[in-house]
Amino acid sequence: MVEASSSRKSSPVLIAAAWVIVVVPTLWGLNYTVQNALKIFAKPLAPASAPVVVQGK
Repeated sequence: MVEASSSRKSSPVLIAAAWVIVVVPTLWGLNYTVQNALKIFAKPLAPASAPVVVQGK
């Protein structure tokens, strides 16, 4: 049996750093996915038309 006094505790700083390493890329990926998914549901813009050139004046 392992005694409580001989067990090692993790550093709170290392735990926080590990969470940052996991959460930051996850949030970036979620943001990227949502931004691209919103393009599917966005109202399409009117197509750009070329300027009309009047000749002969």
